[in-house]
Amino acid sequence: MKKAAVALLLLTGALARAPVESPPRVPWHDGEQLVYRLSWKGIPLGKQTLSAHHWGRGWHFSSRLENRGLARLAGFAMRVESYTRADHFTRHFLRDLTIPGEGRRLLTASATGATQVHFVWTDGNVHEFACSQSDVLDDAAVLYYVRVHPDAAELWLINFPDLVSGPLRSLGRRKIKTVSGWRATEGYLFDAEGASMEVWYGADAKRWPLRMVFGHQWGGFEAELVAVDPAR
Repeated sequence: MKKAAVALLLLTGALARAPVESPPRVPWHDGEQLVYRLSWKGIPLGKQTLSAHHWGRGWHFSSRLENRGLARLAGFAMRVESYTRADHFTRHFLRDLTIPGEGRRLLTASATGATQVHFVWTDGNVHEFACSQSDVLDDAAVLYYVRVHPDAAELWLINFPDLVSGPLRSLGRRKIKTVSGWRATEGYLFDAEGASMEVWYGADAKRWPLRMVFGHQWGGFEAELVAVDPAR
């Protein structure tokens, strides 16, 4: 009995001294800002920024379209706010999108224990749904998640009228022309009902998303990286 008690005390002490699991290493720095040239269905809209900042043990990813020039004239507006856990899965998400001729769509989501989505359609009608799946990603978080986990098999993305799930498929390597010359890249495709995303990452340690194409309910956007601010 004494031996069992001693063993239990030793085990308890070992567990108490066990280090807290660290977040996965990432190829970006706190404050990194990526600047893209954004187009919609082939129409140039202007600049889009994608930034990453520490948020507790997780991250705050933010994407904004500079609402000026052609984007303002056309009545186009887009903002994405993503707050993630340390493993880059979404905790809170907001997508505020206005498309000319269609109107404004506002989606908010929370994934704490379960995923709950609140969606306001262009006609003002409110729709909501909940799902027990909590390891989910959003428009911004997925870009960083794949930077860290290029071997991911199945992804769950927040969308409406339901979560979208499907495999992440490798498109292999190829060279693409960028503003800084030809770059070696690695491509990935997520294509499921209601969502499509093709991203070409630099084939180096930074793994910047150099070119992105979003389709289906994202609306046919294409973004090309034109500038990087490693940390602000």
